Amino acid sequence: MGLRLLVIFILFVFLLPIILIIPLSFTSVAYFQIPPPGYSLVWYEKVLQDPVWIQVFSRSLFIGAITAIVSLVVGTMAAVAFTRLNFWGKNIFLPLMLSPMVVPTVVVAIGLYHFFSPFKLADTYTGMVLSNSVIAIPIVFTLVIASLKGVDRNLELAAMGLGSTPIGAFFKITVPLMKTGLFSGALFAFSLVFDEPIISLFMSGANTKTLPIKYWESLRTSIDPSIAVVSTVLIIMTVALFLIQGWIGSNAAKRNVRQE
Repeated sequence: MGLRLLVIFILFVFLLPIILIIPLSFTSVAYFQIPPPGYSLVWYEKVLQDPVWIQVFSRSLFIGAITAIVSLVVGTMAAVAFTRLNFWGKNIFLPLMLSPMVVPTVVVAIGLYHFFSPFKLADTYTGMVLSNSVIAIPIVFTLVIASLKGVDRNLELAAMGLGSTPIGAFFKITVPLMKTGLFSGALFAFSLVFDEPIISLFMSGANTKTLPIKYWESLRTSIDPSIAVVSTVLIIMTVALFLIQGWIGSNAAKRNVRQE
């Protein structure tokens, strides 16, 4: 009982700053006060009528979606190669793949900027997708490896023995069994664009400004409840995505139990 209370208290301490954002987004005044002196939808109307907020949000959705696709494809291919193949340099392959997660983000951002600038990829959608993918691919790689460890390779061999091609067996047998890890990797890659300001500061410009940059500019110039409104929308979107992830994982677990 005591351990449960401790866990609940820790969760409350961690979640309280996030939860407080939601009522602040409904405040009726132009400053932050807890509790708000009144409640209104005026700041939601202001954000919805502001073309800059709408533009950076839609741009972030687009870049996030493409980043998730690129990271999922490359990260899955790397994970399959690492777990299924023996090749020269395999011992250093894993540290190199995970290095963007270990090296400070500002160092990675400086390196990406100097690498992409000669190719004129700064302030382009291509540059933004590639730079965010560099950070997201190790996350996808790690999650897919964890999923692959729970997949029996003999199922693929059995499918190939029945006439399927290796690629066909992989997509028909292995991919459905590890879809929870694939979805989790895509989710983290997608959300990274909304949560990584340092990469965007170096790689974005007037044509590719994303939501973290707009946040940064708003905090530097004028702080108003519009930031709380956008934060609330992101909280709801993140919770919805993780609920979907949990639902997929639960269905996959139930399916595995039935099969056993």
